[in-house]
Amino acid sequence: MIALTLGLVLVMGVVQVFIASKQTLVVQRAAATLQEDARYLLGRLSQELRMLNMYGCLDLARLPESIRSAVPPALEAPISYSVGSTAGTLTLITAVPNAEIFTADTTRRASNYGARWLIVTNCRDTDDLRIASADELDVRPGDLVIPLRQVEYRVKNHALQIRNNGAGNFQTLIEGVADLSLGFGLAASADDRQVSGGYMDEIPAAQAQLVRSVKLDLQMSDNPQSPEDGQVRAQNFMQVVAIRNRID
Repeated sequence: MIALTLGLVLVMGVVQVFIASKQTLVVQRAAATLQEDARYLLGRLSQELRMLNMYGCLDLARLPESIRSAVPPALEAPISYSVGSTAGTLTLITAVPNAEIFTADTTRRASNYGARWLIVTNCRDTDDLRIASADELDVRPGDLVIPLRQVEYRVKNHALQIRNNGAGNFQTLIEGVADLSLGFGLAASADDRQVSGGYMDEIPAAQAQLVRSVKLDLQMSDNPQSPEDGQVRAQNFMQVVAIRNRID
């Protein structure tokens, strides 16, 4: 009986150690998953933000007046943030990487690149710029094709959702988002390249061209509905991203 009792005590001790080790592994794995998801989310948003207004050799703000009328109004505001009844939506317009070299006359559409708009230019003659959404564009040898896509991000039901080119439904990208707050640093004028003052929660109408940087405040949790009740402590991340070609 004594031997049996001692054996049971030893077995119970081993089981307790095993259970504790398993719980520790589960907690560490959950914490690592949150960190990895946050790293991916912030990395993706940062890359998108840095590429705003980056169209290679083309500067839309310096086009001749005769051509500016052909530029879709949406391109005047490459970043916007609208707050709806349930979620705020961050809308970005960025160029899709494209390195095609054309040696013969051909045609291209925006849909060929999964883009919403397509710009064709030779980067030398600013009067010879073609842009379209659905129509085919003529492409000649020496032309550069710049596809532009519109991407929307929002947080809904504690998940970061994404939609491309303003069509279709939002798709879930990352879950476990307890909170995502955005701050927008604006310059005092179009000629200033530095942020003036603090960060604003929204982008004022007609001031998208004054945005110089965006602050991302992210909270991740394995129980985003109630972060304080999660297996691991909610993790907070903050990153400030300078918009490319707008800040020294």
